[in-house]
Amino acid sequence: MWMAGQRGAWTMGDVVEKSLEGPLAPSADEPSQKRGDLVEILNGDKVKFDDTGLSLFLQNGLETLRGENALTDVILCVDIQEFACHRVVLAAASNYFRAMFCNDLKEKYEKRIIIKGVDAETMHTLLDYTYTSKALITKQNVQRVLEAANLFQFLRMVDACASFLTEALNPENCVGILRLADTHSLDSLKKQVQSYIIQNFVQILNSEEFLELPVDTLYHILKSDDLYVTEEAQVFETVMSWVRHKQSERLCLLPYILENVRLPLLDPWYFVETVEADPLIRQCPEVFPLLQEARMYHLSGNEIISERTKPRMHEFQSEVFMIIGGCTKDERFVAEVTCLDPLRRSRLEVAKLPLTEHELESENKKWVEFACVTLKNEVYISGGKETQHDVWKYNSSINKWIQIEYLNIGRWRHKMVVLGGKVYVIGGFDGLQRINNVETYDPFHNCWSEASPLLVHVSSFAATSHKKKLYVIGGGPNGKLATDKTQCYDPLTNKWSLKSAMPVEAKCINAVSFRDHIYVVGGAMRALYAYSPLEDSWCLVTQLSHERASCGIAPCNNRLYITGGRDEKNEVIATVLCWDPEAQKLTEECVLPRGVSHHGSVTIRKSYTHIRRIVPGAVSV
Repeated sequence: MWMAGQRGAWTMGDVVEKSLEGPLAPSADEPSQKRGDLVEILNGDKVKFDDTGLSLFLQNGLETLRGENALTDVILCVDIQEFACHRVVLAAASNYFRAMFCNDLKEKYEKRIIIKGVDAETMHTLLDYTYTSKALITKQNVQRVLEAANLFQFLRMVDACASFLTEALNPENCVGILRLADTHSLDSLKKQVQSYIIQNFVQILNSEEFLELPVDTLYHILKSDDLYVTEEAQVFETVMSWVRHKQSERLCLLPYILENVRLPLLDPWYFVETVEADPLIRQCPEVFPLLQEARMYHLSGNEIISERTKPRMHEFQSEVFMIIGGCTKDERFVAEVTCLDPLRRSRLEVAKLPLTEHELESENKKWVEFACVTLKNEVYISGGKETQHDVWKYNSSINKWIQIEYLNIGRWRHKMVVLGGKVYVIGGFDGLQRINNVETYDPFHNCWSEASPLLVHVSSFAATSHKKKLYVIGGGPNGKLATDKTQCYDPLTNKWSLKSAMPVEAKCINAVSFRDHIYVVGGAMRALYAYSPLEDSWCLVTQLSHERASCGIAPCNNRLYITGGRDEKNEVIATVLCWDPEAQKLTEECVLPRGVSHHGSVTIRKSYTHIRRIVPGAVSV
């Protein structure tokens, strides 16, 4: 290696001669045709010369100068080795050295600079890269090279090391690479490693390093819908193992981490015998609200909706919304029941509506303006113009409809709501008048009883339950008019009361309870409204491009899905809209095989073993 003192013996002639011998000067024998390719003739008097290969000549020339210790003006001292370099080259390649040499720092004027935080071999690799654009990255040196490149801000080298590590990921090293990415704030690498851990979760659980994951990293991984587990018990057991690994310092973090365990989806017996009986769970009162949510879900099903009631992608179940029956554009009432899985963008085959598959068409019943609701993952339907007293329930496990006790009072254009583990059938039309009658069904005894009647007789209204109360919104008190009334029922007192009126009078509408609000859509509103029971106030959520009278609305996978309906021209709609409350954005999710209105729309969990992909480009008919 040439030292600084030896340079003084050189003459200008030596330097020029060596420069000419290097690759900076093109060969005199270079074919003129090759050089001519670099010339763009602008006019007879001007040409534009664009030598795209000059950068390579410059790079080769600079490496030659470094190898000969020519024109070097700084020495980097690393351990016991010294590296003669050119300040301008280092500053051009690295923001770290640019700041060192271009600002008024002491290193700007020093001939010898001591470099710490890197070993000589790694510095040699970085300098080779700086002068030649090439570097040898191996499993043995990649961590050292990445750390040094990140320190000296050789950003493209950092990317190259991160890419190498991504390709080398396996269950044994992924946690270590994740910690490396986290330490050096390499967000892109961190995201890729987290994705790898999510996709290979079960294999990685056996790694000792997994128990050393930082709390926020574990929280992010467990939150993912794509976490590759086939049952939620694996997630719960992982959390408890992680907490027990350093119990004294992690027990206080248990409520935070347990937020991302979907306790409602656990088998009820496992929940009682394993989760609630766990000594750490029992001594941590902060987790009790999560336990209570799971208990309530096991008792009442879809009355409880949260992040934790949504199945993960790879579990043997899927949250789907059903489009039940309905009316097409030619006023034909259909018997098909379509289940859509928005997470997988797929369709499930389920049994048709009951009483619709007799050999003789004349014996089939049309389900017209019926009502439906979900209780404990079973779908209940009741009433209808031709099925006024009928009540059936759909069992998703056996894919069959089962008839249960008839209604006491036949009706259609009514609604069904689940509250406190019971099914309520409310209001509607009996063929002569709007009725205020309310019936409640006890699944255990398979019987109906009367509850306190509505304050306002209505049909074609919206209804849902929210936090132990039942709400009836809008509707038609007669065949022509609509109301803006909000009626609220408290089962503890068996009494109705009026709440804040809806912003507009509307009928042919539907509602759903989601998180802290009740969302209402349909009729002639061209809008999605939200009601806050806590504040007894209304607000506009978003505008719609068309009316969607008699559309459906259902919560699924933490979003709201608005299906079908009829527009201002009374034409049926085939599109499905999706409202994302996090992004506050309304998008078109998909197109149904045919337009439909006056249908039922509810959410259930169903085994994904029967999934059939939705055919792209479905056209409404």
